[in-house]
Amino acid sequence: MSIQEFWNMRAQSYDQTSGKIYAETYNQTAEYSLKYLNPSDRVLEFACGTGLITQRLAPHVSHLRGIDISSKMADIAREKTRALPNTEITNTDLFDPCLKPASFDAVAAYNVLLYLPDLPASLARIRELLKPGGLFLSATDCLGSRPSVMGLKKLVNSRTGAMPYVAFFTRRGLEEKIARSGFTVLERENLFPNPPNLFVAARLKS
Repeated sequence: MSIQEFWNMRAQSYDQTSGKIYAETYNQTAEYSLKYLNPSDRVLEFACGTGLITQRLAPHVSHLRGIDISSKMADIAREKTRALPNTEITNTDLFDPCLKPASFDAVAAYNVLLYLPDLPASLARIRELLKPGGLFLSATDCLGSRPSVMGLKKLVNSRTGAMPYVAFFTRRGLEEKIARSGFTVLERENLFPNPPNLFVAARLKS
């Protein structure tokens, strides 16, 4: 199953399943992120999903471009944000050349880093898209931090092909990967008991 097929399949029920389980975590992710965003900011949200966080951030920035490789996820997010004139949602890959270097004040990536087979390449691309001194905001399940039912389920599903690649980061390991990719970590906070969901705010090094 391709990544696009998997997330298209998950799109219709995502808000009723993961959206409910992690409802408070999504709220906290938005609250922590908004501390770093300004009304004049142009923001890229990579893997915006169904727009659960997009609709919370968009009213507080100048422009928000949400992208997702799942066309069905993007359709749902677009419908949720239809009334927000500063918001653009597209079915776009992070490496699409339509995204120009140094064009965003902040790039956000929520609940996606663990699904990236080549995290260093994705972080390098995010670094390229940011303006000098720009911000990278993320929240990621760290399945390697401690055993969990969800982690075990994702391990089995990814190994059997029922879902795409899944990484098993520890909190410290993920933070180190972000720092080694050219960012200075400003804040880190765990937003969920188990598996840990690590929020990281980091600034692009000059």
